[in-house]
Amino acid sequence: MRPKRLELEGFASFRERAVVDFGEGGLFALTGPTGSGKSSLIDAMTFALYGSVARYDDRKVVWPAITQGRQEARVRLDFEIGRESYTAVRVLRRSGPGRASTKEARLEHDGRVLAATEKQLTEAVEKLIGLPFEHFTRCVVLPQGEFAQFLHDAPKSRQDLLVELLDLDVYRRMAKAANERAAIAANEAAWRTRRLEQELQSATEPAREAARLRVASLRELAALVEAAAPRLAELLREATGARAEARAAQDRAARLAAVVAPPKALELAARLSGEKEREIAARAEVELATRSRQAAEASRTALRRSDEVRAVIQAHASRNRLAKEAAAARVELEAATAAERKSGKALSTAQRGVEEAQALREEALRENLASVLRETLRVGKPCPVCGVKVSKRARHEAHPGIEAADEALAAAVEARAAAEKELSRRGAEAAAAKERIEDRERRLAEAAAALEGKPAPAALEHELATIEQAEKVLEVARRREASAVETLTESSHRLAALEEEKGRAWRRFGEVRDPLAGLGAPPVERDDLARAWRELEAWAAGEAPRQRASADDRAARATAIEEERESVREELVAACADAGLVVGEREPRDACVAAIAAAEAELDRIDAAIAEANRLREEVKAHQESAVVAKSLGAHLGANRFEAWMLSRAIRGLLAAASQLLLELSSGQYSLAMDDKREFVVVDHASANEVRLARTLSGGETFLASLALALALSEHVSRLAARGAARLDALFLDEGFGALDPDTLEVVAGAIEELGARGHMVGIVTHVRELAERIPVRFEVTKDARTSRVEKVTD
Repeated sequence: MRPKRLELEGFASFRERAVVDFGEGGLFALTGPTGSGKSSLIDAMTFALYGSVARYDDRKVVWPAITQGRQEARVRLDFEIGRESYTAVRVLRRSGPGRASTKEARLEHDGRVLAATEKQLTEAVEKLIGLPFEHFTRCVVLPQGEFAQFLHDAPKSRQDLLVELLDLDVYRRMAKAANERAAIAANEAAWRTRRLEQELQSATEPAREAARLRVASLRELAALVEAAAPRLAELLREATGARAEARAAQDRAARLAAVVAPPKALELAARLSGEKEREIAARAEVELATRSRQAAEASRTALRRSDEVRAVIQAHASRNRLAKEAAAARVELEAATAAERKSGKALSTAQRGVEEAQALREEALRENLASVLRETLRVGKPCPVCGVKVSKRARHEAHPGIEAADEALAAAVEARAAAEKELSRRGAEAAAAKERIEDRERRLAEAAAALEGKPAPAALEHELATIEQAEKVLEVARRREASAVETLTESSHRLAALEEEKGRAWRRFGEVRDPLAGLGAPPVERDDLARAWRELEAWAAGEAPRQRASADDRAARATAIEEERESVREELVAACADAGLVVGEREPRDACVAAIAAAEAELDRIDAAIAEANRLREEVKAHQESAVVAKSLGAHLGANRFEAWMLSRAIRGLLAAASQLLLELSSGQYSLAMDDKREFVVVDHASANEVRLARTLSGGETFLASLALALALSEHVSRLAARGAARLDALFLDEGFGALDPDTLEVVAGAIEELGARGHMVGIVTHVRELAERIPVRFEVTKDARTSRVEKVTD
């Protein structure tokens, strides 16, 4: 797996969108101050691939990856595996305090979506890369705190990792598959053996010969039955014909006995005659009533419409009412005018009262001027008479004369206002009365003009009475005509019903007679229904006995033929019984055909069973041989012996490469080995080749040993793989460079440069400026108060 381009936004300290274009470079550094976000770029790659971040310890905890203050984080990683390009995208959204969920997750390849959910994406990445998340962070991306894990792993955990990396588990799977195939082959052989013993034990040549002889015997019997078949068929046809003729004669006799005239056929003619006479009388009444109605309509048409006459009468009444209303309005106007004059006089009197009250008040004010001035004095203001500032306002009593004058003036003003209001009301009443007089006189003149030349009310009332009398006469004539028409209609309906009944009666007669015409029924004249029925009844009574005698003769002949046919059939049934066939209600021929079919099927079954038995014996032999071979292969691959040998070989190769790298990194002081418990140990060549556990190394020494293992694992894993596991084309180191002295740092840098020159992508995360400046491609990470940024720098 080789990353090509990383894009992230809202992830960790990268609030704003940032892009890291790795390109084709083999060696690069992520550098910058502590806390700037270098490790967050490594976390973003693992999150895009696996949906987890190693530094959070719990794979399910991902919400801290969202930038504080943002609602979602988005990461996109473009990467290659071999020559194939892929794109992994994940979008994480907050779903509550301390919670987040994946809003979007997909994996694309050549424009096709390979995975569209969070789970599908993780499973597809594990299958493509060949590593789960835990192993990916131990041999591809080595985050802070995980760098030395492979060195310190228990032998079992280290072995499981190598088995998965090198795909050595294929031998376990091969052994399991071989044992499963051996078991399946043994089961197949046993199943076929049971079939031979239980289901196919009768598949023998003697059984086949007995079945062949049975078929031949049944065919001879069938030939005998077939020879007698024409005689049996002829007897059956003769008996069937005689029985049919007997039933037909019996049926004719029954139909002849059933010929009886309907009870109402004789009285139908009388009913028709009476109804015709009533229909003629009703038609004459309709004609008379119609002439009376026409005469009444002519008389009514000569008169005016009643609503026109009533309209003129109403106009006379309206004019009289308007004359009365106009006279009343004149009386109201005179009364209103008198009241208005009286109110005017009252207003003049009230006005004089106000003027007199005002004069009396002014006189009271002159007499009590000093008291009035005291009312205007204010403390701190100058006196209006002497100009001296008033320091204290003296207490004084109101003058009774002024108060009385004020009260009298107020009463006079109130009386004047009441008089003004009354005068206004009376004026309005007079104006309204005047308007009513003008309206009534105008309408009265219009009514008089409209009635000019019209008859007097008495003449109009007489004309209206004449019109009403003519309308009553017309109504009576119309009711009489309607009643006559209804009576005629009812009579016509009854007459039509009787005619229809007559037609049905003749059709019923035809239904009874027509089927008997072939027996010699008498001819019919369609003028007298009763006579036709009497003649038919007499003929049927004489013909019925002759038909019953014919039916008895034909029934006796059918019985004799059936007895003869049964004698022939009994002979054939006896021959079938001798051959072991039970005929029952069937015909012997049918019994023979069914028996031959069953015997031939049995012969075919025995032939098929013999062929099946031969095939099963061959298959049992083949499955037994396959079981032996598969079981032998499973035994050779079982107990992990082959896998253990391959794993031991891989570990020796890895250990040799890592030991050589450690010698170079430690300037010849340390090399790696493995003890009897398969634990990593360090050989200290500067201390007489002292051997000690790798766990006893100092922090710097542990870093060198872990780096040697990581570089060796990345370099040699694909070469050691059992069947070409996916190459680990990239290695990311995020720990330890700051703890190295200058000389060791120089050696480490050289080893990393050499690995990059061999085609591997190696990325280191460091804030050590001396190491970063030796790397040809650097991604410098900076952070301000808002977001982290990354910039690519090349030498």
